[in-house]
Amino acid sequence: MTLDLDLPRFRQLLTQACEHVLGLYDGLEARRITHASPPARIADRFAGPLPTSGRPPEEVLARDIPFIFEHSTLNISPRFFAYVMSGGTQVGILAELLGAALNVNSAKWHLASAGAEMERVVIRWLSEFIGYRADAGGALVSGGSEANLYCLRVARDVQAPESREEGCRTERPLSLYASAETHSCVMKSVEMLGIGSRYLRKIPVDSRFRVDVAKLEQQLLEDQRAGLRPFCIVGNAGTVNTGSVDDLDALADVAARQGLWFHVDGAYGAAAASVDLTRELFRGLQRADSIALDPHKWLQVPFEAGCALVRDWKSLRHAFGYDTPYLKARSDSAERWDWMGHTFQLSRSFRALKVWMQLQVYGSHALQSVIEGNVRLMQQLGEEISHARDFELMAPVPLSIACFRYVPAQGPALSDEALDLLNDRILEECERRGVFFLTGTKLSGRTALRACLVNHRTTEKETRGLLAHLRAIGEELVAAS
Repeated sequence: MTLDLDLPRFRQLLTQACEHVLGLYDGLEARRITHASPPARIADRFAGPLPTSGRPPEEVLARDIPFIFEHSTLNISPRFFAYVMSGGTQVGILAELLGAALNVNSAKWHLASAGAEMERVVIRWLSEFIGYRADAGGALVSGGSEANLYCLRVARDVQAPESREEGCRTERPLSLYASAETHSCVMKSVEMLGIGSRYLRKIPVDSRFRVDVAKLEQQLLEDQRAGLRPFCIVGNAGTVNTGSVDDLDALADVAARQGLWFHVDGAYGAAAASVDLTRELFRGLQRADSIALDPHKWLQVPFEAGCALVRDWKSLRHAFGYDTPYLKARSDSAERWDWMGHTFQLSRSFRALKVWMQLQVYGSHALQSVIEGNVRLMQQLGEEISHARDFELMAPVPLSIACFRYVPAQGPALSDEALDLLNDRILEECERRGVFFLTGTKLSGRTALRACLVNHRTTEKETRGLLAHLRAIGEELVAAS
């Protein structure tokens, strides 16, 4: 039995699917970003039993895909300011289609020879894009969380090679250092690596939400005296909370003096090291032993596309290379690049194709222009907020994240607690209406509205519209209360 369709029918189905894709972009500016359906309605739609008899694909495309499209968050909208999610590109859609058609496993050269070589080129291009090493090793992974895990695994194995066989049960426990603003995936990584969350030292930050280097050095000395074994310092090249960039040069100096691995989480911000406007913020990035970078953020590649970069290929092979008879390479293996010896996965999608096509079609200059445009728009938004009577900027805007809160200009002054409740309500109401979408966070214990822009479709019209929309919601809520 074959599952293939005849080619004329397959062509019609491709046309039908493409109409759905085109429909997304037809009137995109006016579409809701979030849906208004209760969760139970969506759960009920997908609560059926395991299908035993199939349905015609024409029916699935006609009946189910419109519901799925309607009840998915529209990340591609120019009015999307939540999390750190790019708008993707039509070129990325084409690449995903072509990659799925080939259905190659990129782990081994003879299964995906073009893809295996392409990924090496993509690693070199990404490293060059952010000003890192021309000879850096690396691998494409699912995203920043996996990239950080990969890099920290390599760091642990290089700094404590005995841990591969013995685990982390040593007389001197390994310890790792990062700012209190570091992404939660670093905590997950140290737990998965067997280091233990108690040995992730979260260092306080300064008024710009950058790691306090003096307190870091103090903690290092205290831990060494207490019998711990520091092995890695993590620097942030653009935190997800505020976009702050640590003093990477100073952190590299500390790591060099102490003989520690220096890792940089640049999943969000490292791409901005390629832009004149922000390049100075990233001084010291090139000194990192490893870097996490996400092409599916500022490079506008569709999900999933993360990248783990390390100083050399040897350390990747040391961490992930195993020889097994059923995967043994053929006699000409010296000319065949097998990714199975450089990554954890033995089943790997053809991620390199969409990154390669994005860079081939748009080139680095266009992508850098997108980054610079996003930064300028959000820094301009930060200026408007700082001069507004009814908004308060709660953190600097070094990149493209603005954290602020609504503070009513009329009526009696509200306490911080009341302002927290009001801004939480604004976030809820904004999501319910679906015109704009942003998320919130906590800064110094207070609720902040957090707008992040990594979208090539967004213009000043949308940033100004966001502020006007939030102001209108705030005024309505205050009047109603």
